[in-house]
Amino acid sequence: MSKANLEVESIDKGLVVRALDGLGVGLVLTNAQGRVTWLNRVAQRVIGLDAETSRGRTLQSLLQDPKLAEFWRGASSSDEVAMAELSIAAPRASRLRANAAAAHDPHGALVGRALLFCEMPAAVAERPAERPLPTGTPEGLTPQELKVLRLVGDGLSNRQIAEKMQVAPSTVRSHLKHLYSKLGLRSRSEAVSYALRSAGTLPQ
Repeated sequence: MSKANLEVESIDKGLVVRALDGLGVGLVLTNAQGRVTWLNRVAQRVIGLDAETSRGRTLQSLLQDPKLAEFWRGASSSDEVAMAELSIAAPRASRLRANAAAAHDPHGALVGRALLFCEMPAAVAERPAERPLPTGTPEGLTPQELKVLRLVGDGLSNRQIAEKMQVAPSTVRSHLKHLYSKLGLRSRSEAVSYALRSAGTLPQ
């Protein structure tokens, strides 16, 4: 083990917790199955989670606000880092800057995920909310891109989509890049949101 790793492991975890709380940053950690393993006080206050009753339950089932739940659902289906600015209404009105990421062991197996967020200052929060996403029939997409979009909306990861379509994961990433560009989408969570809104128009 390197000296750097030893130094990181020796840091008092309580110091990290106090630093996050002091900055008003919320953090929720889950295991590979999406069940909450730890959360700090800011997370309890801002998104309404109770430390005692939340542990061991899936974070998806605990999120009270639909937009935050949708963001987490999209982030949980990908190994990529997801970021978004969200206006939530529950448990109280708030504007959040959120980040979700996955952690893997040295062999590439998923070991857990993290939801990190902070409340945006009032001056920033007063700016227009998220830009409106396109709606309706997604025109200009190839049949393969349409299928990828539908599967993204179903919550499948890139690897699961690749297996279902019998293609390489790199092909799925390429399809996603193209459909993002064609539809004016900026992230996987936006693709999930678009797919859910266009569910009736996507091929089976």
